[in-house]
Amino acid sequence: MSTRAGIVLAGGFARRFGDCDKTLAELRGKPLIAHAVQSLRPAVDRVIVSCRHEQRPSFERVLSNVTYRPDPTPDEGPLAGLDAALDGLDATAVAVSTADRPLVPTDLYRHLFDARSAEAIVIRAEGIDQPVPAVFDAPALRTAVSDQRARGTRRLRAVLDAVEYTTVPATMVARRWGEHALVDVNTPAQLDRLNESR
Repeated sequence: MSTRAGIVLAGGFARRFGDCDKTLAELRGKPLIAHAVQSLRPAVDRVIVSCRHEQRPSFERVLSNVTYRPDPTPDEGPLAGLDAALDGLDATAVAVSTADRPLVPTDLYRHLFDARSAEAIVIRAEGIDQPVPAVFDAPALRTAVSDQRARGTRRLRAVLDAVEYTTVPATMVARRWGEHALVDVNTPAQLDRLNESR
């Protein structure tokens, strides 16, 4: 039986965002992490949040029905967080996203799950293949993460060097789900602009 899981990577330090935890900054009255989880949840059987140990109490106040996988090595980059999230995960396919992509529609996740014909399906934006949001064959992703970490790689994009994947154009995503579907919030100014774009 096919099972679908979702992973939200939320353990980064987001230094461009200032002193506050970016994942808890509010978009339209709700923390970014809550937007990310709530849009992913209807498309999967379970949601795993990869975070730092100290983030978990704050997350527990705004999230429910998620599994936490605190990153044992929070200074090792997003690939280490993904590795921790995959540990013990029983699923055949997994969607991977980040807390700073709050407006990815549920239907986009469903589309990626249904359209996947290789080990992964990713979005190509301006000629660059994006590792999130994306859907992967879970065993292939585990192998890719292990292989890349063994090479000392920390970048999330490195998993794409170790899986066979197909792409979906970002232009199609924008036409179907709107220009903000793939927005990546990196600074307070970007968040302010998004809050003003209702």
